[in-house]
Order: sequence, then C-alpha cells, then structure tokens
Amino acid sequence: MKKTAILLIICIFTLVSGCKKFDYYQDNPNKPTKATPALLMTYICQNIFKNDPISAAYASRHLTYYERPNESINYNWNRGSFSGYDGLRQVLKLEGLVADNKNFKGLVYLFRAIYFAQMTETFGDIPYKDALHAEQDGRTPIYDKQEDIYDGLLQELEEANSLLDAANGKIDGDIIYGGDANKWKKLANAYRLRLLIHLSKKEGQTKIAVRQQFQTIISNPTKYPLMENVGDNAQIVFNTTDPSNYYPSAGSLSVSTLVSLEQSFVEMLQKREDPRLFSFGDPIAGKDAGVFSNYKGVDAGLSPADQQASAAQSSLIARRYVDLRNPVNEPMIFLSYAEQEFLIAEAIQRGWITGDMNDHYQKGITASMAFYKITGTFVTDYLNRDLVKLATGDPLTKILTQKYIAFYMNSSWEPFFEQRRTGIPVLRVGPGTLNGGKVPKRWQYPLSESQYNEINLDAAVKRQFTEGDNVNAAMWLIK
Repeated sequence: MKKTAILLIICIFTLVSGCKKFDYYQDNPNKPTKATPALLMTYICQNIFKNDPISAAYASRHLTYYERPNESINYNWNRGSFSGYDGLRQVLKLEGLVADNKNFKGLVYLFRAIYFAQMTETFGDIPYKDALHAEQDGRTPIYDKQEDIYDGLLQELEEANSLLDAANGKIDGDIIYGGDANKWKKLANAYRLRLLIHLSKKEGQTKIAVRQQFQTIISNPTKYPLMENVGDNAQIVFNTTDPSNYYPSAGSLSVSTLVSLEQSFVEMLQKREDPRLFSFGDPIAGKDAGVFSNYKGVDAGLSPADQQASAAQSSLIARRYVDLRNPVNEPMIFLSYAEQEFLIAEAIQRGWITGDMNDHYQKGITASMAFYKITGTFVTDYLNRDLVKLATGDPLTKILTQKYIAFYMNSSWEPFFEQRRTGIPVLRVGPGTLNGGKVPKRWQYPLSESQYNEINLDAAVKRQFTEGDNVNAAMWLIK
C-alpha cells in the first residue's frame, strides 16, 4: 500500500512537471507572439520595397525572355491581384498601435497612399474609403472613382508631410532610412510629385489642383523638403546574413541563361554612347566588355522561337544580377533622387512651375550615373552629346527617355506606367506579343471580386469601360 502511494505521487509529479514542460516549449521566446510597431514597420518596408524587378523589366522592354511564353513578355495579360489590401491590413494594425506617435502616424498615411496608388494604377477604380472598414463590418465595399482616390491620396500625403519630423524621435524597425523621419518626409513629398505627374493628362480637367499642388511643394522647401542627393534614395539594401535578404534574382538559372537585353533598349544606349550599358548587360559571348559594338539586344516583338534563334549573339543580363557569389548586388530602388529631378524637369517643361529645367535634367542623369559608380568626364561628355543635351530636339522626349533608362531594374512597374502615360519610348510588339499587337493598359479585376462583390464590381466596370473589364481599356487617369 505504501509503495502504491509512493508510485502514485511520482506519477502525479511526473504528469504535472510534464505539463509544465509542454507548456514551456509551446512558448518560443525567440518568436514574437504579438505585433509591435517595429515589427510591423519592418514587414511593411520589405513588402513595399522588395519586389521582383524582372517581370516589370520584360513588360517595359528593358529585358526579354525567350524560353516559353510569359504574360509580361507577350502581353497576354489577364487578371491582377488585390494583394495590396493584405499590406493595408498590416498598415491598419500599425495604426492601431501608434496612436500617440506622430512619425508612425505619418508613415501610416504614406504607406496607405503607396498601396492604394499601386492598385488603382493597376485596375482603375477600386475600393478606397470603405475598403477595410467594409470588411470589418461584414459588408462588401463600394468602388471609388479613380479621381476621388487620387484626391484622397494626395491629401493623405499632405498629412504625412505634416506629421513626419525628426524631433518626434527615431522610427523603430526602419530598414530603409535607419529611423530618420526627415528622410521619410522627403520621400512622402517626392512620391506626391510622382502622383501629380501621373495626372498630367488631367491637369485642368479635374477637381484636383494638379499644377497648384506641384507649385506649392516646389515653392516651399522648408515646409516640403525634397531629396537632395542619391543618399536620399528610397531603396532597400540587401545583405548576406540570410538568403531571404538576397537580391531577388540572385541564383536564378532561367534569368542567368535565358534573359537578354531588349534590342530597342540596347540601341537607345548605343546611339547615346551611354556607359550604363556596360552595367546593365554582358557583351556578346566571346567579345570584350566595354565596347559598344560588342553588345546586342533581342527583339522582344519576335516569337519566342525566333528570339531563341538570335539569343546566342545577344547580351545577357549582367551577371551581377544573378551571381550567388555576390547575392547582395545593388540596392533595389523604390523612388530615386534621379526620378525626382526628372519629375521636376518635366513639370518645368509643361509650364507648371518655373526653374532651370536643364539643371534638374542633368542632375537626374548624373544621379543615375552615380548609382552605377560612373562619374567625372564620363558624365560630362555624355551630357554634351547631341542626343542627350536639351538644346536640340524635343526636351520632353529627352527627359522621359532618360527617366526610362534610369528605371532599369528598379522602381518596380513605374517605367511601364510612365510609358503608358506618355508613349515614350515606343515598345516593340510583333508575332510573339499576342493581344492583337497591342500593349495592355491595365489588368482585369480579380476573379474573387466577381464572386464576392459582384454588384459593386459590375457598377464600377460599367462606369469606366464601355468595352467591359478589358486589359486594353483606358482608365480615367490616362484618357
């Protein structure tokens, strides 16, 4: 009986201690179980700033890929994604945690503007004012008009500028600017210039005071500071601490062997004797690097089979974009000082603001060159070439062409959106591009919307497009 009691006590002690051990191991001290502003900040930054640059480069005709048909190559586009709302949900969580932190509140406005702008530029009208609240209340959100969305986003960027200030403290979890609120403030204002330029076709035809807003920002640098040099670039810098921190195309076999520079892009660079060509791609196999005639692109308008046939004598994408021996490569830019200067130069050319157009234009080119460590007489000589300097030819075309070159492998889909707005440069189409030889203007709405929000989706489509939810339909922004 005594032995039985002792055994029973031992069993109970073992069970209790075993339960404690089980509970202990269920709680991983190295894995946060609650979201914090810093953790959400890091996640959102990664989500916005780290993107696969390859598909956008295909669509923008910087690169071409010829192993098999691909949507970005042959423009056989279909439905896009509302994944931006997933990012917005994280922004909503961040907002709920930072009620008294002005810098984080300012970033909430900026991040909202970025996510919503990317989606409306993809589709046209989208749920905006009612988007996240409708989901919380179990309702289906209505679609706001693109004009109203842009109006709201520009107001949100005004709020971001008013709140962001280094005096409010360092921003925890910031992997872009190291917690410097003033640099984020500059980005918010530069991004606002980008959205205003997107509205160039609507200037004077909308309730949005496009020209006046641009003037307000440029005329008051104390209130609306802008980027001052390449050190203000909004970019994510990669490292070797973990494979998830590598450059997105590092180690990609298909990219390393089946992706060439596009023919028109190479010719654009060769005609201008642009030294950035030597950073963008490799010479034809067996030929010396650094000689313009030793580089050749593949015509993206050809069928994949015809592209393959000419690929052996073409310039593959530069090895640094795919080499696992140096997976860090270069930072990935979201919005650069160079782009900002081209935006200002274009606004001057359009008569929105006054200023030295050539100065901003040359600063944009110089900043782009500096990103690739090209300086000194290489830059000076380039700026004085007839196809580059603004003194000859159409200045707007030259500004847009240089911005297009500077977008190579960065800024995500911005080069495509800008080409859609301006028609510069002309993108190659042909037998392999499908879509009736047209470059699409948008993506169709996600299938899930027709399943779960059909009434509001149908109303939005009918309001915008006489041809229906079609990839070739023009949204309000570019009409």
